Amino acid sequence: MNTTYHTIYNNIKRFTTQHISLPSPWERGIVRTMCALGLGLWLPSSAQTLSLPQCLAIASEHNLTLKQTDLQVARARTLQGTAWDVDKTELALSQDPTSGGSPDNALAVSQTIEFPTVYAARHGQLKAETKAEESQRNVTAQQIRADITAAYYQLVYDRERVHILASQDSLLARYADLAGKRYKAGETRQLEVLTATRLLRENRMELAAAESDLKAGQHSLAALIGIDATISPADTRLTTLAYQPREYVYAATAEGELAYNRLVVADKAVKVAKNGYAPSLSVALKNQLVITGWDPYHENRSRYSGGNFMGFEVGIGVPLFFGATKAKVKAAQQDREIAELAMHQQQIARQKDYDAALSRYTAAFNRLQYYDGQGAASAAEIVRLGTIEYENGEISYIEYVNAMQEFVDTRMKRAAAISDYNQAVVALQRINGDI
Repeated sequence: MNTTYHTIYNNIKRFTTQHISLPSPWERGIVRTMCALGLGLWLPSSAQTLSLPQCLAIASEHNLTLKQTDLQVARARTLQGTAWDVDKTELALSQDPTSGGSPDNALAVSQTIEFPTVYAARHGQLKAETKAEESQRNVTAQQIRADITAAYYQLVYDRERVHILASQDSLLARYADLAGKRYKAGETRQLEVLTATRLLRENRMELAAAESDLKAGQHSLAALIGIDATISPADTRLTTLAYQPREYVYAATAEGELAYNRLVVADKAVKVAKNGYAPSLSVALKNQLVITGWDPYHENRSRYSGGNFMGFEVGIGVPLFFGATKAKVKAAQQDREIAELAMHQQQIARQKDYDAALSRYTAAFNRLQYYDGQGAASAAEIVRLGTIEYENGEISYIEYVNAMQEFVDTRMKRAAAISDYNQAVVALQRINGDI
């Protein structure tokens, strides 16, 4: 881009110098303006202002993890077609060179199939696995929505921090300038200048760190959504989320549904394993076929005058050894027990997570109530009294700055309290499945 800009600049400068002869400062200003306007016509803008619903809507279309879960559900649904996997059909040609019209000279078609209950059991298992994949997709989608919501409100908080520190920067810059002038005039000591400079530098370091957090949050939110852009939240103010805690019910959550569906899959697997005791079926159709040209023993291999023989064969395969099937059934039952224990363990863990999240929510709510009530009133009163006393000459400028810093510190703590409260709400919504 820099090469393109300088090329356009040099060409326009050469033209204006030869034909218009503008003064140098005007020339540079006009050229830069023309280049900026020209480049602005074709340079893409990567900055987007999005609301939370817009972020969630875009993520539903562009998030790669969601696309992967959709493919996994589609794959599981496709695998349902493998339930009716019948063995290959066998085509056999037999020839007995010592006989002519015997059934030993025939073309046979045979097919072996499992007992029908085996295919039905497999179809039930694959259907249950598809349902479990759909539940897994719901869990993943809920987690992504919660992550995007948390990242969005964190971004709003980071921007609020930048605004607060930027407003304090202007105040401290004025104070440092005034302290420097007073020191040169002999009205104050060097200590006040050093203090003012230190406060200004510390605030600017915090401002730089806040701006860095803001940029990192923008990249994080863009990655969750699945787009390459610098995202600015549409919410211009840091506000609290409306939420009323409710009782936690594990079975009503997406994770509870997933655990239950996995248990159903384990039950279906036991049913499939038990079908290993079922017999198999076979059927064969034979049609006499004598290759008269193949006669190595010089026998009469001509067919009977009555025509070709037709025949069939039906068989049943009875399992006589049950050791392997018994072991498969036992292993499937153990898998079912493992799935049930995992479900109970997750239920206990999620209940503890909910209790901890509810405790954090309560603490954040109480802290927010203080800064919205008594804390905000006290800070406003400090600023009011400090302004009056400074204007009346009752306090020095440094005391006035300290009062303003205390007010800014209260604003920062209130913003942090709102952010903590919002994140606690998102955590509860994540666990309860309300998001």
